[in-house]
Amino acid sequence: VNTQLLPVQGSILLFYRMEYEATQLEKQHVHSVYESTAPYFNEVQSKAWPKVRQFLLEQEPGSLIVDIGCGTGKYLSVNSEIYNLGCDYCKPLVEIAKNNKHEVMVCDNLNLPFRDQCFDTVISIGVIHHFSTKQRRIQAIKEMARILVPGGRIMLYVWAMEQKSRRFEKQDVFVLKIKLILTIMISHRTWKATQSKLPIR
Repeated sequence: VNTQLLPVQGSILLFYRMEYEATQLEKQHVHSVYESTAPYFNEVQSKAWPKVRQFLLEQEPGSLIVDIGCGTGKYLSVNSEIYNLGCDYCKPLVEIAKNNKHEVMVCDNLNLPFRDQCFDTVISIGVIHHFSTKQRRIQAIKEMARILVPGGRIMLYVWAMEQKSRRFEKQDVFVLKIKLILTIMISHRTWKATQSKLPIR
């Protein structure tokens, strides 16, 4: 046995173990949440954020734009003078976007299926914080930078640690606020449906 290889092999095994744990964490706390709540997400995401909307309206006519983590595609119709493409890891959300006549596809932010330097602008709104490690967040940003043309523009939005309604012990945390919002909304809709079936007094 070559003892010099043991530390290297140990590092490789540790890396794959950490990656596996990270993907499992994201699957449980992110992917499963979006997949189960996708039917209700269209209502929550109906309005474009003003700063993102303004950014998209500032793009040159004919520009090629990609929205990484597009969800239901609410930003894909903001500017009709640019070419919009959206992608998301969540298949149910992509299906909703397709039904809304958007050009979208399923893909992984950590391994984007696009060639280098092919988009004039990249946006990623409320996505990066869902990755469970710093390394995976850096990789996601590197992938977006890779597909951006030299001199292109990129807009990233993430949930801030500094929030009035919640306190976090450290920076590297999941912010699963959307799960709570959707749970409340679903419960409210269920209550309203129940009330509508009651006889009028």
